[in-house]
Amino acid sequence: MNRIIILGSTGNIGVQALDVISQNKDKFSLVGISAHENLKLLRKQIIKYSPLYVAISGKIDLLAIKQEFPKVTFYEGKDALNNLVEIDDYDMAIVSIVGIAALLPTMKVISKGKDLAIASKEVLVAAGHLVNQALAKSKTTLYPIDSEHVAISLCMRGYQKEDVKNIILTASGGPFWAQDDLSKVTIQDALLHPNWSMGRKISIDSATMINKGLEIIEAHWLFGVDYDKIKVLIHPQSIVHGLVEYANGAVISQMGAPDMRMPILYAISRGEILPYTDSSLILAGKKLDFCEPDLKKFKGLALAYEAGILGGSLPAFYNSANEEAVALFLCEQCSFLQITELVDETMSCHSRISNPSLEEILSVDREARICVRECCNG
Repeated sequence: MNRIIILGSTGNIGVQALDVISQNKDKFSLVGISAHENLKLLRKQIIKYSPLYVAISGKIDLLAIKQEFPKVTFYEGKDALNNLVEIDDYDMAIVSIVGIAALLPTMKVISKGKDLAIASKEVLVAAGHLVNQALAKSKTTLYPIDSEHVAISLCMRGYQKEDVKNIILTASGGPFWAQDDLSKVTIQDALLHPNWSMGRKISIDSATMINKGLEIIEAHWLFGVDYDKIKVLIHPQSIVHGLVEYANGAVISQMGAPDMRMPILYAISRGEILPYTDSSLILAGKKLDFCEPDLKKFKGLALAYEAGILGGSLPAFYNSANEEAVALFLCEQCSFLQITELVDETMSCHSRISNPSLEEILSVDREARICVRECCNG
């Protein structure tokens, strides 16, 4: 029995993870969950799934919910997530918090030797070298949840890394890959992803294709592959999630419906193939189109390669600058095209640290956010 806690249970991945766990009660048990401020949904989850531990990191009054569930141990405030992962009676943490906020809890999980199923790509983007160093000293095994990285993992089963010529991540292209003029894109336009149901921040990242940039850097750390061997193809149908090209010319792909439940199940089952039929794929009558991404139109993708190749603290800056720019866009303080412009302009001002510590990465995060706001207002 794999005992699981979920960081970010009220988010899109967290909700689907709860569904997968509840459908496989002979394999998994839920120990704890966390949310930031969505108390309404969290209450429903407590009633339905009966977790023993609940963490709430937002600044909200918890008196009523504590009185309603006296048998639940609650953690609250800025240390709530760290307190939750410090408990002993779990085997795996699903980390599905958006942004750099996932970094410290993730490092805590590794220090405890618990396994990780990680959907928060920002952790590896900002601190991949630190995560891998910590993993090398821990009993923890990390399993990615992103559909693209699960696809690559499946395509590489039974093969050696030295046989790999290229890893190919597919991208839907978001709502604008075939649109020329992006100067008048609204928040509502950018949130309308054609295939996937995702949170607001990730939907915007998909529209700018910075989400794929983050996945490039994540793939580098997950699979130990150089950046010149990590490619991206636009695939509007979101059926092929990843491909691996081998040295002998063979290309192996993984296909599936645009549904996160299979990747979640694969991650929390530690790579075991378990039966799951709710996301079956019908291929008859389907088209499979592929094209190269336009790196001038979606410069955020090119910036990801630049940040990854230069390394050091630059990927952390790239990630945090994007987080702040997206937040400004969602508050109508900048335009859609300004998101990538702000990331580009502020990255050029950053003094790269070659081997940043955890404290330095958190400092870079603060620096990036300040730079983006100053650049936007200036």
